[in-house]
Amino acid sequence: MIVLLGAVAAMVAMIAYAAGYLTANGVGRLVLLGGLALLPLAVSGAGVAVGVRESSQTQFCMGCHEMEPYGQSLFVDNPNALAAVHYQKRLINRDSTCFSCHTDYALFGDAKAKLNGLRHVWVHYFGTVPPEPRLYQPYPNYNCLHCHNDARGYLEVGSHRELQAELQSGARSCLTCHDLAHDMEGVKAQNFWLPERQRP
Repeated sequence: MIVLLGAVAAMVAMIAYAAGYLTANGVGRLVLLGGLALLPLAVSGAGVAVGVRESSQTQFCMGCHEMEPYGQSLFVDNPNALAAVHYQKRLINRDSTCFSCHTDYALFGDAKAKLNGLRHVWVHYFGTVPPEPRLYQPYPNYNCLHCHNDARGYLEVGSHRELQAELQSGARSCLTCHDLAHDMEGVKAQNFWLPERQRP
């Protein structure tokens, strides 16, 4: 961001320094006009890129109080809770935990996830927040298979091999068997895994 701001400042300084020369001829005026059009586009594009990157961070997702219990569910001591297992075993990047599983790995998935995120922000500020957030569509298997499809731990499970065609096509949901994404009961009970309290 600092580099971008420095580049913008340098560009503005160069334009100001050369403005007299550039306005003296037709080509120079076209260069100035192009600069006036490109500068806002470059700054806007950089702002969007920073916003997309920042909004993919776990810290950003946990910024809304409605999401705090879901953040706490990452620490629940339950080996069947998907979010907790993936987070605690470091199967996903901790800095982008939410986005790793809640993005859409289909074509334009990132853009779709960001647009859905904007809907959440709109409801947070201007709507009525539901007691429990819901997905806009059933959770697609390819979000799981994006990482697990060729993973040894996945492939060595007999039921995964038997159901491979159904799982690949989406005819059977991964959540049919792995039905506990976030253990909210564990959050309410304050049943958290702490490294200093490891099981024997």
